[in-house]
Amino acid sequence: MNSPNEQAVLVYLDGKGLPKEIYKKYDLATLEDQLIEAIESQSLGEFDGNEVGPEEAVLYMYAPNAEALFAGIEPILTAYPLCQNGLVIVRQGGPGSPAREIRLPKA
Repeated sequence: MNSPNEQAVLVYLDGKGLPKEIYKKYDLATLEDQLIEAIESQSLGEFDGNEVGPEEAVLYMYAPNAEALFAGIEPILTAYPLCQNGLVIVRQGGPGSPAREIRLPKA
């Protein structure tokens, strides 16, 4: 992908280690809607979708500036219970580029 949106924020959500009530009460679609609204309203980049597996879900977001994108969505990630114990990768370019990891807090 050679576009201005090559930097990435990848969010890995814990798909089985949180209390069952959280999975019942909070859903991925609502989280995605909140992220899309924040990304679009602040013109931060694009939400590119998800990949859901038996143990985790991954959310893919791309932007010209991954740090700005993360700063814009961090309040949503820290407030939404489904994100507890999640891992965020803020990548400064395409796959294999320098990245930093942020562990989202548990409640």
